[in-house]
Amino acid sequence: MRPRMMILLGLAAAVLAGPVHAGSTADAEMAVEREDYARAFALYTKAIEEAGSDPAARASALFDRAEIYSRLGKTADAMADYAEALQLSHDPAFQALVVYGRGDLYAQVRKYPEAIAEYSQALALKPNLVGVLTSRGDAERRLNNDTAALADFEAELKINPKYPRAIRGRSQVLGLPDPTQVKENLWPGNGVSGAQAKGY
Repeated sequence: MRPRMMILLGLAAAVLAGPVHAGSTADAEMAVEREDYARAFALYTKAIEEAGSDPAARASALFDRAEIYSRLGKTADAMADYAEALQLSHDPAFQALVVYGRGDLYAQVRKYPEAIAEYSQALALKPNLVGVLTSRGDAERRLNNDTAALADFEAELKINPKYPRAIRGRSQVLGLPDPTQVKENLWPGNGVSGAQAKGY
């Protein structure tokens, strides 16, 4: 699950605290965990309808449905939901998540300059939002802007020293082995030697 979705699962619980909204949203979150995106889409659509005139609840449900559209490759539909969610919310932290989502959509269709602009806007709204610097670094790397990419990976690691994507991205820019791969592959019988496991 992407970091933005993980963050919003907690945010949605707070925003949609009312008994009417909580059921559909909680069920949708469970469907996302199971990667049952068709059910999640239906439930988030129901949550949008249930939100009625509550702008915060509607914005949150729209964001969630946009995430599902994104996973399904329906970029235009995702952009429409993100746009409406952004109009409804006045919370900078939530707005940053929405803009981060739009950045990921642009990156998904290889529009890297547009993605970088969205990531930069998300950082202006919430500077320490997990993953945004790394996502921008990835986009910079796609454009062969290695200096800018490395700066973003390093900045992310100052905030989140163990963030795997930033560690991996920095290693790729520097042409170094990916240390996260060694750690991820440590299990009995995988062929990693004891010396490797100890970091020698």
